[in-house]
Amino acid sequence: MLLRLLLPSLLLTACSASFVAPPDASLRAGGSAEADGAAATDDPADSGAAAGEADSAGDSAANLDTAEPVEPPCATYGATEQTGTVGDASLNELSGIAASRRNPGVLWVMEDHAGPNEVSAIDAAGNVLGRLVLDGVVNNDWEDVAVGNCGETTCLFVGDIGDNDHDRTWHGVLRVEEPEVSLSGGLDLHLTPDIFPYAFPDDGHWDAEALAVLPDGLPVLFTKEYDTEHSTAYTFPVLDSATTVTLEERGRFETGASGEGGAAATTAADLWPDASRLILRTYGHIWEFTLSADGLDDLEDAARVELHTGSERQGEAIGYDPINRAYFTLSEDVNPPVYRTACGD
Repeated sequence: MLLRLLLPSLLLTACSASFVAPPDASLRAGGSAEADGAAATDDPADSGAAAGEADSAGDSAANLDTAEPVEPPCATYGATEQTGTVGDASLNELSGIAASRRNPGVLWVMEDHAGPNEVSAIDAAGNVLGRLVLDGVVNNDWEDVAVGNCGETTCLFVGDIGDNDHDRTWHGVLRVEEPEVSLSGGLDLHLTPDIFPYAFPDDGHWDAEALAVLPDGLPVLFTKEYDTEHSTAYTFPVLDSATTVTLEERGRFETGASGEGGAAATTAADLWPDASRLILRTYGHIWEFTLSADGLDDLEDAARVELHTGSERQGEAIGYDPINRAYFTLSEDVNPPVYRTACGD
């Protein structure tokens, strides 16, 4: 969540960008134990909809058209530009951003812990185009949003995956079809999401703030660790709204140099649609991995480069724009800047 007290000595620099890392676990993004308890009981029934009662996003997928085919990933990147500023001051804890594949030029954003059960549509200038309300659920601790395949269309995936105190009894990923959005605004839509509950192997309790989607529509979570300078990727083996599935552990990899602590804590991620590239941000870095045929299982040894963005107060959102070949970043802040870094090739 939005940090109210920041110490100048905690300003970290990654490439040309500045990020602020929380100084200790008590100031982690996502809030206190008291707030966690007040937001929800971590039971999907308390969110107003049982998992098995959710609408199926795939059933009517054949009736929708997706946007233009995506392009190859970037070989190099150019300079970062600020394309705008989020105009709605109430969107001050933005924790996720995803470029629409059905509506070129539209960006999906959402707020984290105990925020509204809404995903907002904005354009690159930061103008709010409307809202998509996810009915029957609450925002326990939404931490990231992604766009991915579902049937013959694309869907929005929202990660109710945050667990700052490592004690939540329920986590889940929500999914709805991408609706049509006009760049002139006016979106005001209610949809009931599919709810896919999950558990970590061996009854593990991990905080996660980064969500991506594989080409087959299966979500990937990346753990947020303050003390290890590492993250672990976990994938859904199947999407099943009727039961809690156990995630599969994939690659574990470094996210920063030894001793960086919070600067290396993972806050967001995205996959290029063909899963050939992974972009992942921490409070102090943006990494892009070129994935081999072994995919996520080979993250520790995958080739990577460090990328850049503009100056941000508390960067917690990143997403590819595979149609226009770029990536976007956002920060938690009042009227945060919208940054775009386009391909240089």
